[in-house]
Amino acid sequence: MHKQTLFIGGKWQDAADRDRFSVHDSNTEQVFGSFPLATESDIDAAVAAARGSLDDGGSWGGYSAYQRAAVMRRFADAIERRREEVGKLISREVGTPIARSTYSNADTAASLLRFYASVIEDTSIEDLRPAATGYSIVRREAIGVVGMIAPWNYPLSTLFFKLAPALAAGCTAVIKPASFTALDSYIIAEAVIEADMPPGVINIVPCSRETGDYLVAHPGIQKIAFTGSTPVGRKIGRTCGETLKPVTLELGGKSAALLLEDVPLDTFIADLADLSFSNNGQTCTNNSRLIVPESRYDEIVDAIATEVASWRVGDSLDPAVEMGPVVSAAHQQSLENYYEIAKREGGRVVVGGAPLDRTGFFVAPSVFADVTPEMTLFREELFGPAISITRYSGDPDEGVRLVNDSEYGLSGAVYTADETVGLELARRLETGTVCFNMYNFDIGAPFGGRKDSGIGFELGAEAIMAYLHFKTIFTPTVPAGF
Repeated sequence: MHKQTLFIGGKWQDAADRDRFSVHDSNTEQVFGSFPLATESDIDAAVAAARGSLDDGGSWGGYSAYQRAAVMRRFADAIERRREEVGKLISREVGTPIARSTYSNADTAASLLRFYASVIEDTSIEDLRPAATGYSIVRREAIGVVGMIAPWNYPLSTLFFKLAPALAAGCTAVIKPASFTALDSYIIAEAVIEADMPPGVINIVPCSRETGDYLVAHPGIQKIAFTGSTPVGRKIGRTCGETLKPVTLELGGKSAALLLEDVPLDTFIADLADLSFSNNGQTCTNNSRLIVPESRYDEIVDAIATEVASWRVGDSLDPAVEMGPVVSAAHQQSLENYYEIAKREGGRVVVGGAPLDRTGFFVAPSVFADVTPEMTLFREELFGPAISITRYSGDPDEGVRLVNDSEYGLSGAVYTADETVGLELARRLETGTVCFNMYNFDIGAPFGGRKDSGIGFELGAEAIMAYLHFKTIFTPTVPAGF
């Protein structure tokens, strides 16, 4: 999997420079692929191709909503035909267990394309509204060329959170995939070709962070859509503010699950892997803080410990494995450093907490009890397979305060046998999504964060509005056709 070209203007093109990035298999630590890094001149070429596809009336810019929807459905079919290849590759790149790697990337990408194809078919380009004098025609127009920066943890699903609604709206894209997972973007480019998408609609330019800064500031880019860390998001936000460029930022999280005294414990334990350890902990919505009532503290800690200790850790391509490795040696070391900090600050190790002596970027799934709000483990996003357990008196108001005691506000959860109480508490959490007595994620509903977790929302029919301009035309009479 040693690639030599970039995908620009609907075809494979040589990169302007010889710099390359090597990709390691997270299970074996061995290099198994590489690709060229785009330069600023490559970014210029990609932006020009994306702009050309909009300006050419016979290309994407001239397609009707129904024509775009048809291409998107062909694109979805082409991705689905590659789902097994994509799943195996991402499992090697990221360490995601193979079952999750396939459905949460290729399958989600295809589902998003079909979903937004249907949305745009049901969205009128113009509507007529009575005004105090005459009428207003409200027109929806594509925002233009969108720069998309995707993370490595779910490289396809997070990309298509942006790409699917943008395509539906009539935009074109210049995509910077994360370096750790850029190899899978080559498979997506093959699907673009198979779908007979007009040249320049999708351009893929893996590059360094510095060249990514050039993409964000590029005058030919009309909007930026980014998923990644909060510090990088702040930097992108500053650049977009200076250039008055619309931006969507889906950033980090340090989400918390609130368990009440009547928590249905079997239900919670059954959800724990998805709720708090998804993708080996490499998921921004993971509820890595558990707020647990004093009256059932020991019982709940023991139940969590028994569950986590039972999970099989191993090769991410093994269907029987629940926990694979993390993405890189640097991330492995970062997590192990956090484990040592947690112990020094007084966190009690219940499960894991120590390095694993094996080849691969493996980190022990870990549970730390007796964590208090001033500890690092309560405050900072580790992005790995570790949770903290914090006790509270059992007063729901105190529990809500602990959940909301965070700079982040991306996700959260409430577990209680009382539906009325649980839903009311869910409404009080300062977060974009809340799981109530279940784990779920719905592409048909808006997803986004509060506070340091981002600006703007993705998913749901509402997401398409982020890729549209609105134009109002005043007219004295009802025009023909309305």
